[in-house]
Amino acid sequence: MFKVKAITHHAPDFLKAAYKHGNIIDLMNHERFIDIGEAYITYAPPKSFRVYKMGQNRVPRYCGQYDSIMRAAFYARLNR
Repeated sequence: MFKVKAITHHAPDFLKAAYKHGNIIDLMNHERFIDIGEAYITYAPPKSFRVYKMGQNRVPRYCGQYDSIMRAAFYARLNR
């Protein structure tokens, strides 16, 4: 199954959700590990998750904000 990359954040809510869904979330510690054209998830306090797609010249493009990590992962898979 395709794993969605997520940028690690120090917030306990994010870490709890990411480790709970470890079979679909692949944690990265920096944006430099995201390939061009790949969608990824970031955490936006309080309790929302944003999906970005890495564009040309390494400029992230905003794709949406969601209330659960599962919904964000679903839309990140659609934006591959």
